[in-house]
Parts: sequence; structure tokens; C-alpha cells
Amino acid sequence: MEKREAAASETRQRILEAARQVLAEESETALSMDAIARRADVSRLTIYYQFESRPGLLEALYDHLASRGGMQRMPEVFRESDPSKALDKLVSVFVGFWSSDRVVIRHLRAMAALDPEIREGIQSRDARREHIVRQIVKRIAAARKRKYADEDFGAAADVIAMLSGFATYDALATAGHSEKEIIVIITRLVHFAASE
Repeated sequence: MEKREAAASETRQRILEAARQVLAEESETALSMDAIARRADVSRLTIYYQFESRPGLLEALYDHLASRGGMQRMPEVFRESDPSKALDKLVSVFVGFWSSDRVVIRHLRAMAALDPEIREGIQSRDARREHIVRQIVKRIAAARKRKYADEDFGAAADVIAMLSGFATYDALATAGHSEKEIIVIITRLVHFAASE
């Protein structure tokens, strides 16, 4: 029984890594089950057995990318009592994640424009980050005993969510900035947005 579970786990990881590798190829225009099966050297049926459906595979893939990209550091953000430092940690965690597999993440996000299943997963993950940003902005306002007008609160949270997103990271990386430089730039900008 243990050997069977270990083999199933190894197959699952091989499929997820194959999906990541397919995404890493600029020539691929879609994330098809056939391409993943070929790369993993398994049948399509094996993929469905492991993940039940394409959305199930995509969810597991997002978790796989998150694990590779250090997203297990997110509890540091939630445990940070100083909301200003929590914002710093949020930027650091997400820049680290975006930089962990930049081509794959860029390709996945480009595919989301045409693939509703991918778009749904990406939007769901982005919504989580946006929710966390809103919570941190509320904590910053409370710590500063500041009352935001509703539209100001929404604008500050939206700007910080945008700055901590992949598009901002990717633009700065394309301009030649290192990961450390990007963390410094975005951290400065999100604090400015939070103070306005």
C-alpha cells in the first residue's frame, strides 16, 4: 500500500512538473492535456485519475508553483504584529514568488486571456492577495488612528494590490532591475500609497 501511494505521489509530481515545463516553452500556445501527458510520459487517463479534471490539475499546478516560489512564507505576513512590516513582508514574499518562475507565470497569465479555466484560477489567486492587502491597509489605518474615506481606502488598497502584482514585478524585471532592487522599489511605493 505504501509503495502504491509513493508511486502515485511520484506520478503526480511528474505530471505537475511536466505542466510547468510545457508552460516554460514560449512556443506552446495552450496548456493541453495531450502536451502534458507527452511531457510526463503518462496517458491522459492517468492525469484524469490523479486530478479528476483539468480544473483539478490547474489548481494543483498553482499550488505546485506556489510551493516552488516560497509562498509557504505567507504566514509570516499574517503573524507580523506591525502592519507596516506586514506590508514589507507581503512585497518580499510576492516578489520572491513572481521571480521564482517568471516565464512560466507570464505564460500562464497570457493564456488566461483566452482560457476561461486558467483565468478563473488566476483571478481567484489574485483575489486572495487583494484581500490580504485590504486587511493590511485596514490595520495600518487603525495603527495610525486614521479614518479613510471609503473611496480613499479602496484606492489605496487597489494601488497596493496593483503594485504587488505580477505586471508591476514583470515590468521592473524587464527594465533590468534585480529581485532585491524590485523589492526596494515596490516597498517604497506601497508605503507611499498606504500613507496617502
